[in-house]
Amino acid sequence: MLGKTHMAVGVAATLAVTHPNTITSILMAVSMGAVGALISDLDVDSSIANKKANQIFPLLLVIVVLAVIIDLVFQVGLWQKIWNNSNLLKILGGTAAFVSICLFGKNQPHRSFMHSFLALATLDISLSLIYLPLVQYFTVGFLSHLAIDLLNKKKLKLLYPKKDGFSLKLCSSSGIVNRILFVTCSILSGLEVILFLVLSIRK
Repeated sequence: MLGKTHMAVGVAATLAVTHPNTITSILMAVSMGAVGALISDLDVDSSIANKKANQIFPLLLVIVVLAVIIDLVFQVGLWQKIWNNSNLLKILGGTAAFVSICLFGKNQPHRSFMHSFLALATLDISLSLIYLPLVQYFTVGFLSHLAIDLLNKKKLKLLYPKKDGFSLKLCSSSGIVNRILFVTCSILSGLEVILFLVLSIRK
């Protein structure tokens, strides 16, 4: 599926599964759900895929920067929670590990390592060093990417490094199903954010 569809599905799924009940957790769910949903497509197998992958890096950076800006401007308290429950060494170590895994995955064949449970496990471990609550939101976003990619014709090496792949071969990655998922989940994401914000403010 296309990147915008993965992000819409990832955010909608993350909000639906985790039910964030504070403004801080809503920010984590939206930002980490989006990151988890997009990050698998860092891998490449052609010049076209490489171009798309090179667009993912800046997009991921924009999501993280926006989350930091929102946290600071509206005093959400996310950074303070991370700092209070971690330390500089763990944050730097987790970040370095996360980036290193992504750099490795970026140069692997498309739909191999970065579309596997091994990638998810190693990235989750890296995030847990930074701040454990981030893991649940990232995981749902990542799994949502694998789930809708399974609908396509090209196989996913979910059990990497095993060579076997999995595919339901139900639709193309940019056809009508992709468009339906994007529109439906974009609307759903917006409604979920509004609902959880209202509920968190009423608490």
